[in-house]
Amino acid sequence: MTEITIPKYGLVHDVKPHYVYTIKVLSAGIQECVEKRYSAFHAFHRELRKSISTPPFPSKRIRCSQPKVLEQRRAGLERYLQTVFKIEGGYKQVMEFLGLEYQPSHKIDVKYQRPVFHMISEHVPSRNRHEKRLCLPDIITDGVLKALYG
Repeated sequence: MTEITIPKYGLVHDVKPHYVYTIKVLSAGIQECVEKRYSAFHAFHRELRKSISTPPFPSKRIRCSQPKVLEQRRAGLERYLQTVFKIEGGYKQVMEFLGLEYQPSHKIDVKYQRPVFHMISEHVPSRNRHEKRLCLPDIITDGVLKALYG
């Protein structure tokens, strides 16, 4: 079974500062991490769409380097890789892109990361008053709120 996620990104201070995305692949109990720039993902996408029908790719242009915008791009790249992973032949191409060993006998299991904590505004109308607390058990939400606000 193989899982792929992009849990984080980071700024690299080089001649020209840029962000890299850490891709984690867990296969047969072995975890491997690879860092790639957005430009590498974009080049991979351009090559990939010559041979298969590709899913939507996150926009190349970002207006700013705010964490919210960068997090949206990270999540978009993760969804993109996970979708390509499921396409016939996509698993092999993703593994080659990452420079990892391709093992055709492994079953693919794509894991989507769920947010650890999700704030829901009191101003958003809710059909069900208990709907607000479905993200996390009450004990976790109460503990986090107590830690943050005393």
